[in-house]
Order: sequence, then C-alpha cells, then structure tokens
Amino acid sequence: MKKMKAGFIGFMPFFDPSVDIYALLQSYAQLGYKGFEGGDMLLRGDYVENLKRVKSFGIEPITLGYMKRRMDGSEVKLSEIIENAHKLEVNRITTFSGVAGRFRFSDEIEPPTYDEIMREIEELEEVATECKKEGIEFAFHNHDIEFELCYRGVPALYLMCANSENLRIELDIGWCMYSGKNPAIVIKDLGSRLSSAIHIKDYIPKVVESPRRDGGVNLMPQFVAPGTGVVNLSECLEEALKNGVEWAVLEQDFQYNISQVEALTASYLIMKESGYVE
Repeated sequence: MKKMKAGFIGFMPFFDPSVDIYALLQSYAQLGYKGFEGGDMLLRGDYVENLKRVKSFGIEPITLGYMKRRMDGSEVKLSEIIENAHKLEVNRITTFSGVAGRFRFSDEIEPPTYDEIMREIEELEEVATECKKEGIEFAFHNHDIEFELCYRGVPALYLMCANSENLRIELDIGWCMYSGKNPAIVIKDLGSRLSSAIHIKDYIPKVVESPRRDGGVNLMPQFVAPGTGVVNLSECLEEALKNGVEWAVLEQDFQYNISQVEALTASYLIMKESGYVE
C-alpha cells in the first residue's frame, strides 16, 4: 500500500541567528520527515546550493506561502512567487489565512461580510487559475472560523469550494475538529478538492489564551501530539490516503509539556505507527 510522506510546518527559529537552520533540517530529516512547508527560506543566498543541500539530507520544500499584501502593506506579485516555486522545484503554493482568519486572530471587530467573502473567493480563484497554468497547485489553509462563520446558511469554507474550480483546500484536521466538524467526513466530502497535503493537528479539550500583538488574546485549544487528543488520527489519515493526499504535514502551534524536538519525534512515530505514513 502506498503511504503518505511526513512533512512539517513551523519548528524553525528563523529569527535566532545562533541557530543553524540547515543543521536543524538535517536533524528533522533523520527523524523521518521528508518535506517542510515554508520553502521560502531557501531563497536567502544561493538558492541552487541551498536546495541541493537540503535534498542531500533526504528532505525537500513542499510549498511556498502566499498573501495578497505583506505586513508592511506592500503588494505581493504572484509572478514572483510562481518564479520562486519553479526555482525551488515546488509544485504547491499555499495561503494560510484570509479575511475570516484576520477576524479570528487579529483586532478586527466585525466579521467579514458576505460580499467580502465572495470577493476574496474570486481573488483566490484567479490566483489558483494562474498557478494551474504553471503546473502549480494553489491551496487555502483553514482554521476553525471558516467552518463557524456562515453566510446564507452556508459555512465560509463550503462557499469557497462551491464558488471556485481550481482552488484546493489544505485541510487542517485539528482546527476542523475544533469547529465542531468531523475532519474525516470533511476529507471524504472534499474529495478531489483536497490539496496534495493536509495539516495534522490535535488538541485536548482545554482552552488557553494566546497573546495578540494588539494586547488582546486569542482563545485557542491546547495542542498536543497527533493521536493523543480528541482527533481520530487514524480515521483521518485513512480517508486522506484514499483521496490521494501525498503529504501529512505536522503543525503544532505551541508545545506545553514537551520540547519541539520531542513533539516532532513523538508525532512522526505516532503517524508512522498508524500504518498510513512512511
């Protein structure tokens, strides 16, 4: 039986100059991980040599990030991201949040309107269409809010699927579960609209506060290694594999009782033990 490959996102201290990120990637590859999201970091310096180096570890970049505007307000050129994807031999670009996510995690007081949601869907589909022309998949990564916000009786994420053709969904099974949906059923329902990767996340039913930059707090679940919380990991991985998903990408926003390396180690072994991940 063909199995999914293990990837991860996060776990990289980008802003700590004392850390050798390549040594870190090599150590993660030795744990069993085959890919990582956030390949943009390889563009710093000689990208050809950087890519060759990480591939020699047995690990590779599997997506680049996309946002309409940078944090400083400057506009992002899609053509540059596509060019960078080709440079790094990456066939997927992912946007990790949208207008609903900004309401969920920032200081936006009012949720996006129906018109704002529909306008964003149109823009995302335009990006997905341009990416498809270049042989690149464009995916949207959800949080809980895209299932919770409903417009005309329909969750925002389902509006996104119903009003697009080329956009794919990189389902985060933990946030999906936290919204009250069964992620295995959502995986089955999305079918071919799924991205080539899903995010593997789990939590225990305990609410924690995460500080925001504006001084407020976000209420979050307490994340744990997959398979040790409320998510039926095996069921989700089985459905994902049936739907042709290639990558099981670990994401654990915060660690509480174990270190990052311990979280990566435990999570990989648990995914491998399921029988659905290499």
